[in-house]
Amino acid sequence: MYYYDRDDFLEFEKGNSCSYALGNGLGGYSCHSIINSSYRKHYGYLIASMKSPVNRMMILGRINELIEINGDFYDLEAQRYTTGVKNGQQYLDEVIVNYLPEYHYSCGPVSYKKIVCPIHGSNSVAITYEIHSTQDCHFYLEPLFNYRDHGDVSTIDSLKFQCQTKNDMVVLVPEANPDCKIKFSFDKGYPVMNENRYTDPMIFDYDFENGDDRTDVFYKPFKLRIDVKAHDLKLVSIITTIDRLPKFDAFDAINQAEERHRYLIRQAKMKDSLADDLVIASDIFITKRESTKLKTILAGIPWFTDWGRDTMIAFTGLTLCTRRFKDAKEILKSFSLYERDGLIPNMFPDDGCEPLYNTVDASLWYFNACYKYVNYTNDYKFIQEEIYPTLKNIINAYMNGTKFNIGMDSDFLIHAGSDLDQITWMDVRVNDVVVTPRHGKPVEINALWYNALMIMAIFASEFGEDPLQYADLADKVKESFNSKFYCEKTKCLYDVVDPMDSSIRPNQLFSLSLPFKVVDKKYAKSILDVCEHELYNNYGLRSLSIHDPRFKNKYTGKLWDRDMAYHMGTTWGFLIGPYLDAIMYASTNEEEAISKINNLVHVFTKTLREGSINGIAEVFDGDIASKGKGCFTQAWSVAELLRAYYENVLLNKD
Repeated sequence: MYYYDRDDFLEFEKGNSCSYALGNGLGGYSCHSIINSSYRKHYGYLIASMKSPVNRMMILGRINELIEINGDFYDLEAQRYTTGVKNGQQYLDEVIVNYLPEYHYSCGPVSYKKIVCPIHGSNSVAITYEIHSTQDCHFYLEPLFNYRDHGDVSTIDSLKFQCQTKNDMVVLVPEANPDCKIKFSFDKGYPVMNENRYTDPMIFDYDFENGDDRTDVFYKPFKLRIDVKAHDLKLVSIITTIDRLPKFDAFDAINQAEERHRYLIRQAKMKDSLADDLVIASDIFITKRESTKLKTILAGIPWFTDWGRDTMIAFTGLTLCTRRFKDAKEILKSFSLYERDGLIPNMFPDDGCEPLYNTVDASLWYFNACYKYVNYTNDYKFIQEEIYPTLKNIINAYMNGTKFNIGMDSDFLIHAGSDLDQITWMDVRVNDVVVTPRHGKPVEINALWYNALMIMAIFASEFGEDPLQYADLADKVKESFNSKFYCEKTKCLYDVVDPMDSSIRPNQLFSLSLPFKVVDKKYAKSILDVCEHELYNNYGLRSLSIHDPRFKNKYTGKLWDRDMAYHMGTTWGFLIGPYLDAIMYASTNEEEAISKINNLVHVFTKTLREGSINGIAEVFDGDIASKGKGCFTQAWSVAELLRAYYENVLLNKD
């Protein structure tokens, strides 16, 4: 449970930057700040996925409250507009986030509680109000509608609707999509139509700080008027949907959501409060993919879809540590269906076109996901019958060569990339500027290659085939790796060899963290010490040494500035996972290592209540990692913290 009082939101800026985010299992989501204000253009009560998990559209931005007492009106809206700032947060007493956001307001004789709840498996959101007043009053609810891409903005000209009132429902049909019907259902009150049906231009502070100075407008056709008698408790149920209207009310929806969250915690069997929070934080990323009718993993909220690399790295933490084994099988199967030329997709584009395959590591991470799956489930049968042919295709393609200059060299190491290719996770390219090319033989790719061969040897043996064809090759890879990658000058590993790049980056930590370690144990302590000194930051690891002259200390500004810093010093949350694994591997005292890992994990409790509540951001600044940047919650950031905590600490508890 996360609790916020007046000290957390009395200042508009402070309350505006802290928000909740919840998913609906289809790729849609609900998120808003703790003062019910839009900090980013992606904030809304209902962002629907028109084709799961993509084509996400802003439908219901939020609901504002207005109270009339003895002819005096009190506006409880909090938002920055071009015309000024509304400070309705002055009436906010507390916000409690216990699975769902719960807002508590008081205004003179009136007090009320509001809960917002996306409905799982549906493009719908439930909102409940509990209103109490010691004297008669009129309580108005003003919904702000939209129909735009969740990352875009609207103008009055682009925002046209047909609006029809039907008993206890208002139906809106956007001119931009006549097939979409937005249904706003309520069980109390009656709509009063507005003369001015558009908001003033709205300013999104976060986007403005990052170079997007566009404003946005929302459509507000009516206010729902609810008459409250003195000393009555008025319960109001509202459901907004673009799907079929559910038969249950908003209060039932909230009970179902809370029970579902309790079930996820019981199923995971963590019995640890921080781990339980991370189990719930994981849920937003696991979603349905319409094209395969199977589950997949969103890389981040709000804008990422299901990226192959991110999915496979996040896979263990999100699905295995949480014991969501059915989802795990579906995800492995889903990506197997799209293997081409030994590559699994880097990403599925939003427009439904063919997936993109520009990645060297996603296929290798896929081996790790399969191996972890059998470790947690012992379900070798599924791997043999559904996945093993795909794994063979990948190995053969990497041995003999495939797209993007990916292939095994005469030293048995994998080379990849050329020209403008960006196929490792450090993949920024701006027009013809390749920020971190890493062409040649990247360190983590070859650690993954060795790992994949060792896993393949185990599977071959299990399935009655000759494992030596893979094990012998793995031995040759290991010998070449250790002869080429250790750099005496830096006392750690080259980031790339052939050509040599001695940049101190976190990629080398994967050689210490994967199940099968390619690097000789004698180098482990030295590698860890250098990474700890040069790269560790409290919420992850820097993407480049803080002492490198190219180091960028801030991830901020316009897109160009952020792209130039993305992999040149910016701190990445997901890298905490391999770092914690490396501590365990390099240590000579397991008890001390577990204690250190436990302490480092619990540093994250601070960021879990800031920024995106119970989420971990994609990135942080390179100098001081405090304020989350990029996606406000990222799958592999959450997953790798949970996995490393579970595997290194919780499993080792007596």
